[in-house]
Amino acid sequence: MISLLFFILVKVRNWLYDSGFFQIYRSRFPVISVGNITAGGTGKTPFVLYLTKMVIKKGLRPLIISRGYKRSSSGLFFFNWGVLKKSNLGANFVGDEPFLISKKFPDVDIIVNKDRVSAVKFAENLGVSYDVIILDDAFQHRSIYRDLDIVLINTNQDHKSLLPKGLLREPYKNISRADCVVLTKNNPKFNLDDINKLSLSIFECKEVYSLSKNKKKGIGFCGIGSPVSFWKTLEALSVKVYKKIDFKDHQNYNATTIKEIERLFVDNKTFFTTEKDWVKLPEDFKIKYDGVFVKMDVKIKGDEFNRLIDRIC
Repeated sequence: MISLLFFILVKVRNWLYDSGFFQIYRSRFPVISVGNITAGGTGKTPFVLYLTKMVIKKGLRPLIISRGYKRSSSGLFFFNWGVLKKSNLGANFVGDEPFLISKKFPDVDIIVNKDRVSAVKFAENLGVSYDVIILDDAFQHRSIYRDLDIVLINTNQDHKSLLPKGLLREPYKNISRADCVVLTKNNPKFNLDDINKLSLSIFECKEVYSLSKNKKKGIGFCGIGSPVSFWKTLEALSVKVYKKIDFKDHQNYNATTIKEIERLFVDNKTFFTTEKDWVKLPEDFKIKYDGVFVKMDVKIKGDEFNRLIDRIC
């Protein structure tokens, strides 16, 4: 019943945009949207990192706009890594994903704001000539016109039912609104039939995992949208996890959660987590214990995706 109501709301909202009743703002900067059609766990952050690196290698200047989900701050905040370090602001203030992106690319400007239109207009008034705006997690944020609309599909997820019964944010056929699909999580058994019917460009995202330290046993914890994939990755990296905790997505690590983790330790003081969780952990905790995070690099096979970006920027 709730999923049916959700379906009706999504359908009406999309019709209001398609009919022109809701306005769509077009920026003077090219816009690339990275999003998904399911709730969490599609690998958006590693892909945004890959896309940002690709754009920079082309000699272009990107701006990243994110909601900054689960951040402690509110409203619009404009920053780069230098601003964060100077102000001593952490991942909780701007959101774990923008914080990680900023740490990886210190010179890249980032705006966090729930209102994407206001964020784009703010950027246009900065007096800076950005070559491209990358919208993070924006497939459902239709108020911004995008020159390239990318949807990530987790090939390990179920794509049959809408929230809250399933994981779909909107009907699967709405992928047709995108310009291309990127398949993540490397599942060779994923059925492409429904996507092939939509005549979209389909790209396969190759994911390479490694450990920040050469450790092979300890406890583990994570707070991400798809914890199962994290545990499978550790298994594939020959890591033996004695005890583990699945926290909620975008978990903040306060005194309570830290104590919960510490109860897992016995003799071995090594822990394994994701890089997104790592940047949120208190420094004294990381000093006290032997922490290891999983590093993830992605790459699109072939040159067609690269040429697609060239046409936009």
